[in-house]
Amino acid sequence: MVHFLAVRRKVVVATNHDRIYSHQMAETIDNTQSSNVLLVSFLEFERLGLKKDAKQAALAIVDAVSTYDDKVAWTRNNLHKLQFNRGGRIRHEIFAGIIFPVLKAEFENGDAEASYLLGKYWSNLFSIPAHYLQMGEPTSGDFFRIAFQIEPSSDRYRQAYLDALVSGLRYAFHEWPSGILIDHSNWQGEMCELREEFAQVESLDTDGKYAVEITAWIIATEQYEKHLMEHK
Repeated sequence: MVHFLAVRRKVVVATNHDRIYSHQMAETIDNTQSSNVLLVSFLEFERLGLKKDAKQAALAIVDAVSTYDDKVAWTRNNLHKLQFNRGGRIRHEIFAGIIFPVLKAEFENGDAEASYLLGKYWSNLFSIPAHYLQMGEPTSGDFFRIAFQIEPSSDRYRQAYLDALVSGLRYAFHEWPSGILIDHSNWQGEMCELREEFAQVESLDTDGKYAVEITAWIIATEQYEKHLMEHK
């Protein structure tokens, strides 16, 4: 009798476990279906420029995608469907509530793609001070550099890192020479860092896309360095 009761108890426990698991699976399926319907509505609202409706749909998506596993699945399936606005950002409610927790966790596990995506969606990260500080105030180039360091064979990561470096140099040389030399008391050290950056760009620019610009920057830098040497 004792043996029979023990077996019956195990069967009841197992049955209850199956019911709980089935219920959880049903909830997951319902949430996935709900978030998919909401995403279709959200994308249509954005396309039509209906900002208030798009915001409400975005908040509803965040509510529907509640567990971390759901956030991972949603990010992998839908991130590429989201459009950038004129400020270079996707909807911030979705980024903050779903995408950032996933990318942060995967980045901390050394995932190259997560690092790349944090660089790609850097404007969203920068627009949320708490998250930006939490990540150590990196630039988009920092994320692309890390992705490339993890997977140096990736042309996509190499190109993203290269483009970020060139973008920074273009910005600096637009204000030449004040944009380059921040600390004139340490101009020799800054010139050394600048030459190292040129060398990095040249090594990444395997197809010579930026060769003309790099050469012009090197010449301008050498001329200005000569000027500083003569007047120090």
